[in-house]
Amino acid sequence: MCRPRQWGTAHRASRARPGNEMPPDRCPATVRRSRHRGRDRRLGAPPDDEVRGRAMTTAHTRKRRSHGTDAPPRSRGARSLTPLQFLAYGGGDAANNLAFSLAVTFLPLYLTDVALISPATVGTIFLVMRFVDAFTDVIMGSVIDRTSTRIGKFRPWILAGSIPLIALAIANFAMPAGLHGTVWAVVWAAVAYFLMGSVAYTAVNIPYGSLAAAMTDNGTERSRLALFRSFGTAIMQVALALAISPALSAYAGDPDALQSALIRTLIPLGVLALALYVLLFAVSRENVRRSVDRVSLRSSLRTIASNRALQMLGASSIAYLLGLFAANGLVAYYTRDVLGSAGLLAVFVAAISGTVLVVGWAVPPLIRRLGKPRLFRLAAGVGVVGALILMLVPADMLWLAVLGALLFGASSGSVNAIMWNMEADTVEYGEWASGYRSEGTTYAVFSFLRKLAQALGGAVGIWMIGWFGYQGGVPAQSDSAVNGIRLAMGALPAAAMLLSILLMRFYPMDDAAHRRILADLDERARRE
Repeated sequence: MCRPRQWGTAHRASRARPGNEMPPDRCPATVRRSRHRGRDRRLGAPPDDEVRGRAMTTAHTRKRRSHGTDAPPRSRGARSLTPLQFLAYGGGDAANNLAFSLAVTFLPLYLTDVALISPATVGTIFLVMRFVDAFTDVIMGSVIDRTSTRIGKFRPWILAGSIPLIALAIANFAMPAGLHGTVWAVVWAAVAYFLMGSVAYTAVNIPYGSLAAAMTDNGTERSRLALFRSFGTAIMQVALALAISPALSAYAGDPDALQSALIRTLIPLGVLALALYVLLFAVSRENVRRSVDRVSLRSSLRTIASNRALQMLGASSIAYLLGLFAANGLVAYYTRDVLGSAGLLAVFVAAISGTVLVVGWAVPPLIRRLGKPRLFRLAAGVGVVGALILMLVPADMLWLAVLGALLFGASSGSVNAIMWNMEADTVEYGEWASGYRSEGTTYAVFSFLRKLAQALGGAVGIWMIGWFGYQGGVPAQSDSAVNGIRLAMGALPAAAMLLSILLMRFYPMDDAAHRRILADLDERARRE
């Protein structure tokens, strides 16, 4: 029999009681691979020897299984949320994407064609600044885990950071005209992006993303939260494209007029984003109980070190998102220079970002039927097909290009919803492996990896079109530059998404294993 893990002085007596031993067939040191629906269902144990002998299946779960059931365990928090809470949570990410989607989709074009900064320099700014704000995410996550107020750990940060974030998002597009084309344009771009992305966005997005794991521990409800989050992202991305693309067409070749039109467009959207943040603060609640309110940085890092599920989810996400962010940063270039019409930007952003509004409803039932890891791989495969179509389609076959964008969008919307759902599940894996619940640091590490992918994807995409001869501010691009845009929009995402499919095969926790972990955590909570 495997001995129970003595994982804390306060728990040693309870964990050492007779009956807590692990059955040999469930011991992480001797667990065997089994085939279920044609794939490996093994739950890998954390690599840390300190937690290798932990009993995952408790007397409580063995009793349930002896009666022939595998029902979800009793909740330690709210199992069901209200429709308004789902809408408010989705609205929160719509507000986040005023800054995020502007930075990913429109800021590169603004910096190359309005601020007149070279593509190589723009790519370097994004790489350095996004790498920096990836580190600030981890710092913010630790700060949140040590936060404990009367109104919660996460909601106060969202409310306090909302106004600075909105103001800085607009400031990134308000560079004084006298700086355009000078070295001071580079300084403005770098400082403005740092303040928005590394400071204000981090202060809002890390608590926002961590909030889902604290609102409920029910898998179905988390799937719905992730779905509404994807809806909020898509709605804001489409709204931005519809609002901005007319200005891109009307003021082509007039940087000053284009900048003025962008600011006039963004101010009312900023007011809307602020209202959505206030709604989220007002209706969301942090329901899942914690054994420790304040978690030290050392304990948080111990949780991450033992969290193999988070590590493999992060590796798969880096690969997928590298390709996704490379493509998202080039949509404006693709429609204008490959397809020949800047007016198509709204159509393609709607196809790529808005498809989740149609296919997203199928994600929760498909998760229940196929499981999250398998659905991740299938959805990423659809993205590979869409990216290859975008690369190879002739410029005069618009319908086929739109089809490629729709497939690409169906993939990105589905995979992002699955990622957010899986990230919340890894919180329980880390708690089971270490004894500490660290929503803030777990989400911060995941956000760190996402931003690392965003930095690499955005930089490599912009660098690639620069390598092929792209020139900002000219009436038409060379054939070489157009081919570079095609490769960066198609071949790069397809290769990255294929890599993510391979990495996801090593993810250690399927949905059944997550239910067993919840049962074990529930049993521990009752003992305390």
